[in-house]
Amino acid sequence: MNQPIDQYKHIVTLLPSLFRHLDTAVVIADTNRRIQLLNPEAEALFGCSLADVKGASTRILYAEQEDFTATGKDRFNTHSVHAYYDAYVVRYKTADGHVFLGETHGGPVCDEQQVVTMYVAFIQDISTRVEVESALNQLHSITSARNLDFCRRVERILSLGCKHFNLPIGILSHIHGQRYTVQYAQHPDDTLQPGQVFDLKETYCCHVYEANEAQGFHHVSQSDIKAHPCYEHFGLEAYIGAPIFIDGERYGTLNFSSPEPTRPFISQDYELVRLFAEWVGHELARLRDWEALEQAQQLLEIQANTDSLTQLYNRHYLSNALVQELARCERYNNPLTLAIVDFDNFKRLNDTFGHRAGDIALQRFGNIVREESRTNDIYGRWGGEEFLCLLPETDLSGAEVVLKRLVERVHGEEIHVDGQTLRCTISIGYTGFSAGDTQDRIIQRADTALYLAKENGRNRIERA
Repeated sequence: MNQPIDQYKHIVTLLPSLFRHLDTAVVIADTNRRIQLLNPEAEALFGCSLADVKGASTRILYAEQEDFTATGKDRFNTHSVHAYYDAYVVRYKTADGHVFLGETHGGPVCDEQQVVTMYVAFIQDISTRVEVESALNQLHSITSARNLDFCRRVERILSLGCKHFNLPIGILSHIHGQRYTVQYAQHPDDTLQPGQVFDLKETYCCHVYEANEAQGFHHVSQSDIKAHPCYEHFGLEAYIGAPIFIDGERYGTLNFSSPEPTRPFISQDYELVRLFAEWVGHELARLRDWEALEQAQQLLEIQANTDSLTQLYNRHYLSNALVQELARCERYNNPLTLAIVDFDNFKRLNDTFGHRAGDIALQRFGNIVREESRTNDIYGRWGGEEFLCLLPETDLSGAEVVLKRLVERVHGEEIHVDGQTLRCTISIGYTGFSAGDTQDRIIQRADTALYLAKENGRNRIERA
């Protein structure tokens, strides 16, 4: 429905001041999808002023006609009043044609009579975030590829960094004193070769070493370091680099640069170059001491799969392990028992003696499990005071012995908190694998048995 232009006077008088200081781009259009307001953040994002585009169709903001049509059909119309605030991602374009991904919230705005008077969209550029996620995935692929030797890994990392930062020159340097040596390099003209030596003071890496942290300059000639020897001698306008550490000692830098200025670097860029440099440090350490690096990687994997409080497996690891065990049982018809363990009256323990008492109880349970579990048993924290146990190659009668012993051990364990001696109990529900079981189905059966154990007095096991 068309609306007279005078119904938008409140946009001109009220909304500009409302959205002026918002750090999210705001676009407001009339019911014909003609632009009525861009806040300063939107003007900066799209590279145009409100005066340039006011009254123009919002189509000019979209990179693709089909997206403009789809959003008009799905949300920017007078019939989509009640379902439009979920976020969606669209390809937008700036005034100079640059395309970016915009995470968008918005839709119709109604007056008191529920008549649509305007459309509003809140837009954030997530292009860099998406690019960072992609770069991280590629970095993981490079560093985990067993068929790549050290040289090829470094080459791939340099290439990835050059592509991500849109800087054509990538260097892995070794720095000793003021001596800066190129060890590996990527350069469009191949003018940089391994073994070339420079004075550290003549490189932007001197700022990295001075700060001992990642540094970046996106437009040197317009910055405070425009008189730097690196700009004077090599004309490099943009640079980002981070120190490489090996066993806590600085080794050199990983850096990327360009003779052309680039966009300002953001926090994700610095985090990514730090991660690149960190991985290069790992690779260098692998050459020096393969065994030490192998142990570090194992530690990282353990931390990713371990609950920090109990030092048992976490839910993420348990979910993956359960999927694997169910597939193995389905294929080979092996027995498997799944059990859910829950502390009895845990909230009362926390409320009466404090959360420290609860933490001590959970930690003590982790110790008991490590003492009682067999080689193939898998125990982990499922959430809160609840634990999941996978007992491969164990039928229900065998599981009964194991789980009863666990109940007895927990009940017999004394916990000392602030001069008081406490005892805890647990209830366990368990079930065996049945053909066709899914993760949800077998957990539901064990959960039902756990409920029965609670109903029957706690401090016991029940099976389903």
